[in-house]
Parts: sequence; structure tokens; C-alpha cells
Amino acid sequence: MHALKSIQTAASQLPHIFSSFATVRSFNKMISSSVSCRKKLFICGNHKTSLGICQKSKLVHNPRCSVSVGNPTLTRNFSSKSEYLNLTKTINSGSLFKSMSCFHSHPQSAISALAEDNIADADMEGAPDSLPDMFAGYRAAVKILVTEQSPDWINPWQTRTAHRRTGSGVLICRKGEVMPGQGSSGTKAGEHVILTAAHVVANSTFIQVQLSDSPERHMARVLAVLHECDLALIAVDEDNSFEDVTPMNISAPDILPSLRDKVHVLGFPVGGDEVSITEGVVSRVEVQTYSHSHTRVLAVTVDAAVNSGNSGGPVVDCNTGKLMGIAFQGYAGSSVENQGHMVPMPIVHHFLEGVHRGDAHMPSLGVHLQLLQSPVLRKSLRMTDGKHTGVLISRVDFGASSYGVLKEGDVLLQIDGVPIANDGTCVLFHRRLALVSSVQRRFVGDKVSLELLREGEKVSCEVELARPPLLVPRGQYDVQPPFMMLGGLLFQSLSLEFLQSWGHDLKDAPVHLVEEYYSSALEEDRREVVMLTQVLQDQCNLGILWEAVGLEIVTHVNDQEVSSIAQFVSLVDDAISNPVSPYLTLRVGRRRASQKVVLEIETLPESDIRIRERYNIPRDRSDHFPRPKWVLE
Repeated sequence: MHALKSIQTAASQLPHIFSSFATVRSFNKMISSSVSCRKKLFICGNHKTSLGICQKSKLVHNPRCSVSVGNPTLTRNFSSKSEYLNLTKTINSGSLFKSMSCFHSHPQSAISALAEDNIADADMEGAPDSLPDMFAGYRAAVKILVTEQSPDWINPWQTRTAHRRTGSGVLICRKGEVMPGQGSSGTKAGEHVILTAAHVVANSTFIQVQLSDSPERHMARVLAVLHECDLALIAVDEDNSFEDVTPMNISAPDILPSLRDKVHVLGFPVGGDEVSITEGVVSRVEVQTYSHSHTRVLAVTVDAAVNSGNSGGPVVDCNTGKLMGIAFQGYAGSSVENQGHMVPMPIVHHFLEGVHRGDAHMPSLGVHLQLLQSPVLRKSLRMTDGKHTGVLISRVDFGASSYGVLKEGDVLLQIDGVPIANDGTCVLFHRRLALVSSVQRRFVGDKVSLELLREGEKVSCEVELARPPLLVPRGQYDVQPPFMMLGGLLFQSLSLEFLQSWGHDLKDAPVHLVEEYYSSALEEDRREVVMLTQVLQDQCNLGILWEAVGLEIVTHVNDQEVSSIAQFVSLVDDAISNPVSPYLTLRVGRRRASQKVVLEIETLPESDIRIRERYNIPRDRSDHFPRPKWVLE
């Protein structure tokens, strides 16, 4: 009874105690031993402890690994040996303890109360002295409160209205401790470090962090961010803010969960202020498209919901209590229920190591591939069944890692000695994954060895990895859009964020611009797509109609080809500062047809001031470009 009294004393301090077992979420625990109690013998298996509680409060063996109080049934496991033994003794004594939520919300308080009683049991001999405390790291889950202000990709000289959002994160390192993965000789952190999802802090202007059991909020700042894999580190500089919080232990870099492994998803979803713990199992491990960056990266699917506010929260292995990943996306507004995704530990460790190195970006070979599942196609490439497997290189992007090394028509057989199957997969982390995972486990600047089949002959080569070159940028955050206003005409470079102004599914975006996003590639004389996006009417541009030239692609300035927005601005400034003609002639349109847009150079400086005052535009160009002398203040 002393154990029950101690637990109830600890529990009484909590204002949010659940009223019955039925409201307590299940916890899993690894326990390996045989524990004998006074009235019953309970076998603690390799992975779970089986207990049963009947309505008369007598403890009986339950082979289904559950604790039941009449109906419903739930799984219950224990964070320490003393908690397990004292609870069984309490139940067998005839008392039914209904306030077990103290183990869920404040496990350390309950466990400490049990330890203070120091109750001895004659049958405790042979039981393990201590068990891994799976709850110790759960207090490391934090709520993140963010004020963010996104750029306006349609009117790029302004920003959108600031608004607030919440997310979750997990403390992985306290001030003065070595960051995970760096070993004992690593650099000690100068601040408390929290791991979260990049989209939680994207475009942030103000960040606060709050512990689950504390009313205090602490100022935070972004320490590092990698939007490709939706991960970020934020720092809290206050000395004493996390001194009594144990950082969550993280799993090894080569650990991927197995299918059906049980996990807990911790976070602060909308609808409440307390930490939420949902349980699920791993249902899929594969390369997926991250919605935040539109990049294909390794991910893990679990059947636990990841709702708004859960993003950035830790996903914990139920057996070890270690961090297994970071929750980052779910299916919003679809018929798919109770399905979420997490960034797995190989990607998390790659991010942390990249931050330590100074460049965490994901590298790419910069090639387009075709699968070789057709026997006839393999035969035409002189591949021998049973000897050669791989994928066909259909295009090599200009400026990419492989540019000048690989050729169109090569068959890629191996990357770093790892064979590639005809379906574009390879074996990594003891499972078959898309071959992009083989490249993304390396870093920018690393050299990888490749084995090819070129015109029937095996060729070995080496490639220095670099970031992928993109004609149309995507996944842009914490930046301002580049633009130039000239004679009431607004010029911008094409990006996915601009296209998403018509909706994230792009179905209502201009078709010719969507085609540029999906189908066009970077070329030596075409690094960006420059567009004429607005026509603000003024006497200097009379007759130039939006209906005729709006959203057309700019191809030439005075017969010189346009390759990027920076080069376009330079050509225009030079034509106005050093005129060889009284007119500035632009060609806009698509590949098969174009139109001329002509402006009178002499009128441009004064019209520039007039248009900016009329339409409340603070400047004629973004800070990406220098202001020339011809622009009047």
C-alpha cells in the first residue's frame, strides 16, 4: 500500500490526471528476465511484459500482452523494475489504482516516489537491477511557437501578412555538451540545441520554445536549416532553461526500423496544449517526395497520424526509447487516415554531420535515368542477362556533377561498388531502396566511383559530387524573390513558388510555364527562365497590353540572348547607360513565336519615379542587383 500511496501522492500534483486506464496511451518496453511475485508468476519476455487485471483487481497472466480493466483493453509496460513489482503488489492487495497517467505525463515524479519507499519484495531476487528508462527522454519534446512572414511571389517588392504557427521539436544537446554523432572529441555546443522540421521555422521572424510541463517560453533562433530533407536546428541561448531536461538519445546512423516496429509520435498538435503521444507501427520504408522541398529523399511511413502542430516532433522507438526520426508530413485533406511520415536516422545523421562540416546540402549526379526492365532494350545496349544490371542515362544536365564524365547512352552499373538493379534500386541498410539513396548518403565535394557499360565495354570513372543544378528553382525559403521594374513592366525569374501562386497542385498555373518546370533543363546559355509578369499602365508603355505579352518568356534584349535574370538586368542597364539606339527592344514569347516590346530610353528615368509613386512600389529592383546611375532617387 505504501507504493500505491506514493504513486497517488505524485499523481495528485498533476491537474490533468486521467480518470481511468482507458484514457492512458500504451507504452512498450524491452524487459528480459523472469520476475516472481508473491501470488503469481509472470514471464517477462524479450520484448513485452504480459499482465492482466480482472475487474476484481486480481492479477492474472494475459498472453495477449495487455492490461485490462474490464473493457476496454490496453497495453501497459513499465519504465523500471520497481514500478513493475510495486504495481503488481498493489493490485494483488485488492486496491485498484486508476490514475496511471502520472507515468505518461510525469514519469520521473512517479518513479522517484516509488524509489523513496524502497519497498523490498522477497521474490525480487534475480530480477534485473535496472531497466532502460524509456520515459527519460520524453520531456525533451518541446513546443515551438513561430511568427513567420513569407515573401509575395506575385508582388515581389512586398511581403505577405505575418502570422503565427506552432510545431514540435526535440532537445538533442544541452549547452556545454558535445553534439550527437561527433564523439567525445567533438566541439561542445555553445547553446541548447533542438532538432525540428525545416518547414516549422521556414521564413520565421520570431521563435519561442516551451517545455511540455513548463509555462515558461524561451527565445530561440535558427542555427542551421536544410530544406531538401526538411530538417533544422534551433538554438536556445538561455543558460538555465533546460538544465533539468535530459536530451533524447538518438539511434545509430545506420539504423532503419523494420516493418511493424512500434513507435511513439510525440508532439503538440492543434486542439490542445499538452504533449500528445500517439502510437503506431512502421508500415513502409522507401524514397518519397518531401512536400516541403519537392525532393526525393528516404522516408519512413507510420500508421500514426501526423497532424498540424506535430511536425518536427520526435518519433521514438517503443523498445529502446531512442529517437528514430522526425515527423514531417501527413496527408492533408485526403481520404488517407492515420498515416504519417518521418525523416529517418540516416538522413538525420547526414544533416548533423553536414552542419558540422559546413555544408549539409544533398548532392546529386545530375543525370536523368531510364529503367532497363525491357529485355529487348538491354540486348540493344549489349547487356548480358545474369551479368549486367543497371539503368540507362538518358540525359546529363549542364553543370552537374556528371557533366563531361558521363554520356547519354551510358549504362550505370554500380555506385561506390553497390550494384544497381534494372528497376533502379540498390541494397542499402539491409533493404532495397531507390539508387538516389546511395548518392544522398555522401556529401557535396565527396568523390564517388562509378562503373559503366559504354558501347558494350565496362568503364570505371570517378565523379565529384555537387548540388543539383536546376533551371527552375524550388523549395525556396528565407529568401526574397529577384525582380526588376522597367517602364511599368515587371520582370522576374520563374520558380516553383511563383507557379504555386495559382495553387500548390499547379493545375491552374499557366501551362507553358508549368511545362518549363517539368520538362526543360539547364543549358549553357539558359540558366534561368525570365518572364514579363506584370504591366502597370503608364504613358511610357501605352499599347503594351497584358493580354498580349503577360507571362511571356523574355528571350532577347537588343538582339542579345537572355540566359538569367542577373544577365537580363545587366543588359538593360548597359543599354540605357550606353545607348546605341534611342529604343530598348525586348523580344518576348515562346520558342516558335515571339513579339517585340519597345520602350523609349529617354523617358525611362522619369517614368520610373512616376510609376513607383503611383503604384506605391518602394524600389525599382530587388537587392540582388546594383542600382545604376541612370536610376533617379
